[in-house]
Amino acid sequence: MTVPTRKYKIVDITVIPSAEPGRIGKKDAVITYQDEALRTRVVVIPYEKIEGKPTDEMLSIIAAAIRKQETERLQLIGKEVTI
Repeated sequence: MTVPTRKYKIVDITVIPSAEPGRIGKKDAVITYQDEALRTRVVVIPYEKIEGKPTDEMLSIIAAAIRKQETERLQLIGKEVTI
């Protein structure tokens, strides 16, 4: 499944110490973004992926992370489960 082309607005980027196993001592970038319907979501990427990069490269990396997350999220929307 591919995410339809949509605009996403980056609302905030916060750098925090990573809580992921194997990344202790490293930093993560927590990116808060909004879709066109103003729904707000968060994606986390290793900070070293964007640290010191030119703005256009940073945006490309962030866009790829958002695209991946949205693709995964949309796969289950509308599905039903029986428990």
